[in-house]
Parts: sequence; structure tokens; C-alpha cells
Amino acid sequence: MEDVPRVARCAPGAELLEQRPDGSCLGRVAVKLGPVALQFKGIVTFIARDANAHRVVAKAKGNEEKARGTASADVVFTLSGDHESTTIKVESDILLVGSIAQYGRGTALVEGTAQALMNQFARNLEDDLNGKEVVAGDISLTKVVAQGLWHAGAGLFRKNNTESGGE
Repeated sequence: MEDVPRVARCAPGAELLEQRPDGSCLGRVAVKLGPVALQFKGIVTFIARDANAHRVVAKAKGNEEKARGTASADVVFTLSGDHESTTIKVESDILLVGSIAQYGRGTALVEGTAQALMNQFARNLEDDLNGKEVVAGDISLTKVVAQGLWHAGAGLFRKNNTESGGE
């Protein structure tokens, strides 16, 4: 997780523009929501790096390049595993402000988008670590909506099943 160029090339729609002397990075992230292409330019700052705990805390903040709003995220990466495999746990808190927030009005859409990005990132990172070519293209609306609806439906099913006394 310390190799920023390597990690950036695994992130869907991401482009590393500059690594700064203070350790922060300037970058761009593109996400397609159907006919709407959103492109954010911003800075990622590493708040904490704890090699002993295998934990990295980062803060990202960017502006949509067509002035449709801003996005910010607090992200914690925690690695665990053994000599055969590594699990990366990602916790994030994302805030959308401005007209772009209307694209993600439903929590399921924002969560679906984040999940689709993380799933593709994980596949790309695994490919990269195994010496395979990484293709980190944009995330499409179809994939995001399908995953968002799946997560929303699964959550509703779990809620209804719990309320009715099911398992």
C-alpha cells in the first residue's frame, strides 16, 4: 500500500498526476454513471502509516472538474494474513456535496458505486501482484445500479426476515 503509483494504476478510473514532497498525491478519478461522466481532481493525504499494525489512514478530497460539486473520503486500509495470502480491509466514509450528490441520492447507489470500485480494485491489485496485466477502466452505471439494487434488496430481505422472526 506504500507504492502509490502501483496502487493508483489498480484503482478503476484513477490517474496519478503528481507525488508531492510532503507525501501527498495529486490525482484524477473518473466515474461514469450512464450518460454522466464525472471526473474529480484532488489530493490524497496520508494521515497515518503504521507498519507494525499494517494500517494506512488516508484522506481524499477533490472537485468535480465541471464544477458539479466536491467529494471527500476518509479511508482506512488494514492488511492481515499469513505468508500465503493477504486480506485488505477497507473502511471509508464518503461525502458528496453539490449537484453531484443528486446522482447518489439513494444510499444503495453510493454504496454500490463504492463496492464496485473496491471489487475491481481488489481484482486489479491481485492481478498486478501475480504479474498479470491490469486494466483499470471506468465503472459503468449498469454495473453500479445492478450491485446497488442487489445490496438494497439483500438488506431489505435481511431486515424483513429479522422482523418476522426468521434467521
